[in-house]
Amino acid sequence: DVTTIPAYSDSKTSINWSQLTNSVVSSSRISALGISKSPANRLYYGTLDGRLFRIDGANIGDSIRTDIGTGKGFPAYAYVSCIDVDPSDYNKAILVLSNYSIQSLFYTTDAGVSWHDISGNLEEYADGTGNGPSCRWASMLPVGSSIMYFVGTSTGLYSTTSLNGSSTVWVQEGPSTIGNVAVDMIDTRAVDGLVVAATHANGVFSANLGV
Repeated sequence: DVTTIPAYSDSKTSINWSQLTNSVVSSSRISALGISKSPANRLYYGTLDGRLFRIDGANIGDSIRTDIGTGKGFPAYAYVSCIDVDPSDYNKAILVLSNYSIQSLFYTTDAGVSWHDISGNLEEYADGTGNGPSCRWASMLPVGSSIMYFVGTSTGLYSTTSLNGSSTVWVQEGPSTIGNVAVDMIDTRAVDGLVVAATHANGVFSANLGV
């Protein structure tokens, strides 16, 4: 209940908040969270210097975290800007790294035990170098029996219906409406297929893809 939290103060408060002390990342800051829906209460989180963790049963007590980033081949010190968990499978998630000139998108099907580059044609070169856009956000939307994958980038909104590793083909959405502006955040709603994209300079856009 946020109404009982003291207002007009930058001081820490324990009112209606419980610190997960086992989640603390020393010498860094948490920059992104991803929370599962089915099954619920698995928490993925990343930091501004590329560290990545998972907490199972994050709603109960002070659960122990699992390091799912070290040794996985991620670019060094990359900024974790978004983690999106498949709403129908808590083992599947997309990791977004927002730096330029690195591989930006990774996907796991085993809760972070292994990760695979899915940047595809959003990179000029396979290793992430070159003039590819900065990726900012990702969101997965179940549509019928399949899933649509959306990514917000510094050059607009992109989507695909098939993840194929480094050969994934991303297609720009709304080139004449959203345009080539930065898309900083996306939200999707599975119940009716709603997609909402917030841009840096061109407003907020929505579409309904049905279910």
